[in-house]
Amino acid sequence: MNIILKLLPLFSAFTWASSGLILKKYKIKNLHLFPLIESSISLIIVCFIVTFTNHWPVFFSYTSNLYLVLISAYGLSVLGTLLYIESIKRIELGIVFTLATSIQIALIGLLDKFINLYTFNSIFILGSTIIITGVLTINYSYLKLLKKINQNKIKLLGIFSSLLSGMSWGGTAFLADKALNDVSIFDAALFRTGITLLCLIPINIFQYQTIIKTINLKELKYLTLSSLFITSSMLIWIGSLKVNSGSWTTILSSSAPIFALTAGYIFLKEKLKQNELLGVMLCLSGILLVIFSR
Repeated sequence: MNIILKLLPLFSAFTWASSGLILKKYKIKNLHLFPLIESSISLIIVCFIVTFTNHWPVFFSYTSNLYLVLISAYGLSVLGTLLYIESIKRIELGIVFTLATSIQIALIGLLDKFINLYTFNSIFILGSTIIITGVLTINYSYLKLLKKINQNKIKLLGIFSSLLSGMSWGGTAFLADKALNDVSIFDAALFRTGITLLCLIPINIFQYQTIIKTINLKELKYLTLSSLFITSSMLIWIGSLKVNSGSWTTILSSSAPIFALTAGYIFLKEKLKQNELLGVMLCLSGILLVIFSR
């Protein structure tokens, strides 16, 4: 049972990658609508669970400081998501993912080290480094493009927002990890979905005319299906923060490219480049080292 709890971030990464596979396979255009639908579905599911377990009195019993930590954590989560979406509009997805993931892992590691005073053994550090190297290797062909876009202000803005996205998500992992010492998984999920909806409803209202022109029932169906995978990923990720450290969860969750590339190869018939195959092997090696470090 303990090993399953330790591997929760990998299950989160798998479901996250599965959601991305659906968005990519069916060429979904309304990306701002996606987190809104996902949060709505998540909120309905979590509210049902909280009501069924009669957990509402507990949800409203926490201190104001704890509510403030949760609001800050998931406010940063929404900010990270919006920055991520804006980034992929300006530069390649591989660059965005690599920059955001790398800075997220570095930030949560530093926060855990110097604020939470965690100690990391050499095997854990080595495994983490190999995972980051694997992610960089997978996206090597995209990272080479950085040399060509350093004079392009739009591209530079994409790089900057990618880094801010990773910092926001790193902050989310750190604050949520602290809050989950005192709150349940479903309490945290309620805050996450509620705050996301409060932020995204005005944005989607502002873009209503554009959405109406481009949305159709087929796209809505696949947006809903993809959202269900993200809902699962979110609950598993929060569950991992509940039983593991923010560093552990963030590092193993960064293995999502392994599942994304594998799914693309199987279902989209995408060919794996040599650097991608090498990157997958590095990530797998790093994951094994991180797991055995415990």
